[in-house]
Amino acid sequence: MANCPKCGKKLGITNIKPTCPNCGVNLLYYKIEERLEVDAINAELEHAKTQKRIDRLKNATIGSPLSIVRLVLILLVVGTLFLPLATLHTVGPFFDESVTFNALEIYNKVSAMDFDGLFGILGSPLLGKAFIFLLVSAVTIVLAALCALLSLVLSILSSSPKGFIRNVILASLGIISTVASIVCYNMFISNITPILPGLVEGGVSWGAYCVIAAFVILLGINVVIKFKQKPVKYKQCYIDSVPYEVFVEKFGIKKYDLAAVEEIKAEFDKLKDEYDAKKEKTA
Repeated sequence: MANCPKCGKKLGITNIKPTCPNCGVNLLYYKIEERLEVDAINAELEHAKTQKRIDRLKNATIGSPLSIVRLVLILLVVGTLFLPLATLHTVGPFFDESVTFNALEIYNKVSAMDFDGLFGILGSPLLGKAFIFLLVSAVTIVLAALCALLSLVLSILSSSPKGFIRNVILASLGIISTVASIVCYNMFISNITPILPGLVEGGVSWGAYCVIAAFVILLGINVVIKFKQKPVKYKQCYIDSVPYEVFVEKFGIKKYDLAAVEEIKAEFDKLKDEYDAKKEKTA
């Protein structure tokens, strides 16, 4: 259902004539120039908003050598999670198994885990404390991996108003989570070894420290970019001949309709005349 643009009467699906059955106005040509102006303003506003997003995206990813370095460092952080993070060697009467943990191996172990059995072990007075440390270690390294992946996905928004804060939080959480994982894994080994002497041994591998180093460097490059990189250079956009920023300051951003444009038309036309005159002087 639509309304007549002149009298406001509702038009039913049976009203197939080009004129309003109530006031007789031609529905197709009524204030067509004004309606085209409304469409043009809305289209130019949308284009300006999209252009600003594109400018921020370029600045965040390829806007400077520092932005490119940051992107490479984020990929490096993700890559370090696939290095050896920890080792575990278990020996028994019928088995002798060595495992080197990295992000992929942890995912495989967690996805194949018997959680009922795990909760039973966590409640054990003998092994419960040690396996709580193991569980916390696994959860925190997974959190570090999520921080790395989010840093990669959200890197395209680094030049947005909250981009710096978001990048710093993710890198800091990655550092804290990895340190917590290392501490908890060492606590697991130190608690399980006296209980099962000669049967279990292991420790944190060099890859875990590489993860911390990569997060620290990423945090540092974000701080350097904040204070060294030039602000985003936005491409100038216009609403008709009026600069986008001037239009927004005067009239605001919204979805304009015929009534809203008619309300600002006098002042908008005055602004257009001013900027047209400036263009003629500089031409």
